[in-house]
Amino acid sequence: MINAINSKRLSKIKNSASIPFASPAVSPGVHCPMRMASAIVEDIKGLSSLLVGMPECANHSRLFTPNPEGEHGELHWMYVLDSREVIFGCRDGVIDALKKMDKAGAKSILLIATCIPDLIGEDFEGVIHEIQAEISAKVTFTMLGQFKNISYPSGAWKTMESLARLMKPQPAKANCINILGDLPEKVNDSNSFLYTLLEKHGFKLRFLAPGAEIEDFINAPDATINLVVSPYTHALAVKMKEIFKVPFISLHHRYSIDEIDKAFLEIMTKFGIPLNNEFRQIRLETIKLQEEARRLLANQNFLITTRVDLPLPLTKFLVKSINMNPSLIHLEEYYPEDDIHYKELKKIGCDPLVCRIVNERNAKSLVEELKPDLCIGHIPGLDKAKSVVGNMFDFYGQVGYERTKRVLERIIKSVI
Repeated sequence: MINAINSKRLSKIKNSASIPFASPAVSPGVHCPMRMASAIVEDIKGLSSLLVGMPECANHSRLFTPNPEGEHGELHWMYVLDSREVIFGCRDGVIDALKKMDKAGAKSILLIATCIPDLIGEDFEGVIHEIQAEISAKVTFTMLGQFKNISYPSGAWKTMESLARLMKPQPAKANCINILGDLPEKVNDSNSFLYTLLEKHGFKLRFLAPGAEIEDFINAPDATINLVVSPYTHALAVKMKEIFKVPFISLHHRYSIDEIDKAFLEIMTKFGIPLNNEFRQIRLETIKLQEEARRLLANQNFLITTRVDLPLPLTKFLVKSINMNPSLIHLEEYYPEDDIHYKELKKIGCDPLVCRIVNERNAKSLVEELKPDLCIGHIPGLDKAKSVVGNMFDFYGQVGYERTKRVLERIIKSVI
């Protein structure tokens, strides 16, 4: 049953640790933040890594970084703690390992701390401060003890955030823009309207995401602005603004026409680019779909389960723009910027139940119990049923009117 034991009102959620699990059975392996960190370092060309943890951490990480050497000369080494280091710390051993990686040719190193180093309070910032002058490789770190990071998204955004420490301060280039969270080969129609317009006016777009080169990250402070298209890179944008004064505009969480209008106008005004109806057609199509969705779904209840990349912004859009009512929201992570969306929902008296679904089979029973008019997300056994939208991860990285248009098209298709 859905009750106070396995769900809370959104108003009671202050961070990821306060999200209740929907069922008592939790899978630690899938939700370990180290998993995301291991996958990311494998994909950033030129970035080496040193994972510090217990044997099971090393074994698990090898599923995502199977080789100690990368395709471009990277090193992906594991430092396994012995029984003495579990009690007294691993400072000396880690310093020795970093020196060996430097000697072996590593240029940039991400030190990934897992549960035990985090639990005993190992001071990796101090370790790096002590050794950095002795080696040529630049070193950064991220603390990913799962007891502090309940789920996997923190392994992504904290890893991306840590790369700011590898960056070099440099003069800004007026024609350079960073796209945080996307790559050119993954750019789709939803983003090409904006990207094409910027390139048409002489701007150089640098794409920063797993798959890019570490040198692109190192040189990133020369951009005149960061455009954020992923929740995993928002924290990096905040850190770059703090350290290097690079401003940013977040696009990934904007679903409503007004929010998109405001962001695009801000971008164009900043660069003195006239808006000559480039977005007029797609904007009108999106407005028409929004009106159709409101006609079909106003005052109806919806539920969000797994495989939806931004549940709270989507909830806010469906509540404020489509006039729907949320029954329950699955939150895998409560991002720092989610406070903004919560406050907007609070203003209109919306305080839905929230939980973290870690057993997807349990989602079917949630649907059967709550009987919502619309189910959004992956629900085994119900994915092809009427009024079930299904997997929404394929919208990751999309922004602007086209993202909203495609989301509305999928929702409308599921209910007619």
